[in-house]
Amino acid sequence: MKQIIQTIVICSLLFFHCGKLQAQETRKSLSECIEMALKNNLQMQAAELDVQQAKALRGTAFNPEKTSISYEQDPLTPDWIDKKVSITQSVEFPTVYAAQGKMLKEEALLAEKSQMVSQNEVTKNVSEAYFNLCHAMQITQLLQRQDSIYKGFIDRATIRFNAGETNRLELMNAHNRYQENRLQMHKAKADLANSQLVLQQLLCSPEPILPPDNTPQKLPDDFLAVADTTDVSDNPLVEYYNQRMNVGKAHVSVEKSKFMPDLFGGYSFNDTKLPGFQVGISVPIFFGANRAKFKAAKIRSDQLYIERQQAEQSVQLAYSVQYNEYVKAKESLTYYQTIGMPQAEEIMQTAQTAYQLGEIGYMEYIQNLQTAIGIKIQTVDALNQFNQSIIVLNYLKGEK
Repeated sequence: MKQIIQTIVICSLLFFHCGKLQAQETRKSLSECIEMALKNNLQMQAAELDVQQAKALRGTAFNPEKTSISYEQDPLTPDWIDKKVSITQSVEFPTVYAAQGKMLKEEALLAEKSQMVSQNEVTKNVSEAYFNLCHAMQITQLLQRQDSIYKGFIDRATIRFNAGETNRLELMNAHNRYQENRLQMHKAKADLANSQLVLQQLLCSPEPILPPDNTPQKLPDDFLAVADTTDVSDNPLVEYYNQRMNVGKAHVSVEKSKFMPDLFGGYSFNDTKLPGFQVGISVPIFFGANRAKFKAAKIRSDQLYIERQQAEQSVQLAYSVQYNEYVKAKESLTYYQTIGMPQAEEIMQTAQTAYQLGEIGYMEYIQNLQTAIGIKIQTVDALNQFNQSIIVLNYLKGEK
């Protein structure tokens, strides 16, 4: 009993906190929430900085060695004629810089693909949080409605008990159902507060966000009768791994180009005013290190190809599994929308009429109302499961 009281107190405090937040709430649609998250979410801001950094690094493609400037003088020469200033510069073969420029361009594209992966993930996370919030709001409303019913049950049972029309068992049963529902309601309100906080964090919003309508809509589903794993070919994660392969190939080209000789040139002048110059090449005689780097780059390129295949297979498997979950969720939702909900409405209307006509007692009337509300709660659960399955399928397909 002490534990139950503590639970009620804690949940009440959470609900009080939630009520304070709702006083400053902002209502937004799902599309508005996604747009806000793509602009403000910290993951998206970090991804944008990665893109800017990769683009900035493209300026490092041409990176020749530092220019060497030297001064020479022979101290044994009395007339100070043998004073010479030399300027020399060494550069790698031009194809090296071209290959590096291509690799840095591919790396910039990789950062953009990574940004698209983050965008797809943020869109999924916001959508899931949004519909979880809608679900929590509906569950809370249904439990509040049931709370009013049980409160009336207690009042009725108390009057009957005081009048001697029933025994204490009915009154205890009324109080027990009321307290159980209160616990469920406080839990639902705590879930609602947590759902608000999750969405608020994803949107980086200083205030809670709520949907404009408390009734969540069924997401459109235009999927084929069977799972088509080719749909995942546009998944940003698959495109990201494709681009990693391109970066790996570009890296191989860079290492291959480094087998070419370096070029150098210099210019010198002295007190005789007769300038001199020199040009030449640096031939790589010891190929061991370059050959090892080239071999390692090729191995890494092959490894990236395997990782790309593994990523695509993982996404295809996830899509097939999620499609089965979607089929189950759709069948469940169809049942509740076509059979369950109409039956729930009929049960409530029939029970109301029968109770007013005196055909059933108050206890039976309450039981019927509880059954009807239970069906409505299951319908809300089925709708949320259906929407969540659509969100994951769209995520795996790379669609909003």
